[in-house]
Amino acid sequence: MIDNAIEEFKKYTKDYLEYGKMMTLKINHTFRVVENCEKIAKSLNMSNEEIEVAKIIGLLHDIGRFEQWKKYNNFRDYETVDHAELGIEILKENNYIRKYIEDDKYDDIILTSIKYHNKLTIPDNLTEEERKFAKLIRDADKIDILYLYIDKEIDLELDNEFTEDTYKTLLEGKIVSRPSLKTKTDRLSVALGFIFDINYQYSFKDLKEKDYYNQIIDYYKNKLDNDKFKNQLEEIRKVINNYIEENAYVRQEI
Repeated sequence: MIDNAIEEFKKYTKDYLEYGKMMTLKINHTFRVVENCEKIAKSLNMSNEEIEVAKIIGLLHDIGRFEQWKKYNNFRDYETVDHAELGIEILKENNYIRKYIEDDKYDDIILTSIKYHNKLTIPDNLTEEERKFAKLIRDADKIDILYLYIDKEIDLELDNEFTEDTYKTLLEGKIVSRPSLKTKTDRLSVALGFIFDINYQYSFKDLKEKDYYNQIIDYYKNKLDNDKFKNQLEEIRKVINNYIEENAYVRQEI
């Protein structure tokens, strides 16, 4: 199932390569997310069929990004178009989703997971199965976005310390919404706040073992000569590390 889907994805994305290195970056991101989906699904003791579905969701979660970049030369959803919603449109047009999976019994799960992979939160009205897969892709995607910070594919410019509202939100263990950002430095809070939207024990253990958060904090702490910012990061580090430690060993699978 997944091998044919990957071949179709390669065919779909081939023509977008002419639009620059961001397309290659997004393709590579997609395949790493597929791997993350497989690992998380296995950790949840999913059936072989469910694991394949999880991998297809990973493969298709950002399919809207390619057309978004072609049209707008920009990945910022709030300035252009919601890439998840665009991806659903692409998959529904002429029943294109059938190129990736022959059976339609998982369509609702796949499309729902794509729809909510980039939203601030998951709505309460999803079925148990939809929620399970939606949480899985959110974890898989966030883990790789954090990797992009480590790999310096994402390298933010900073201007000052965190604004007080942003700093307070992180200390309270909450995710940060993009519309609330006020400064360049505040943009870093989105990735730092990812941890408070991680769902599965495997994901917490993976982030702990890879030490992504300490690496990111160390890098940005040394990037700006601002004592207040450095102190903010140290306090945020404590909150994040405590949260990871608690959930890597205590949190029940959902």
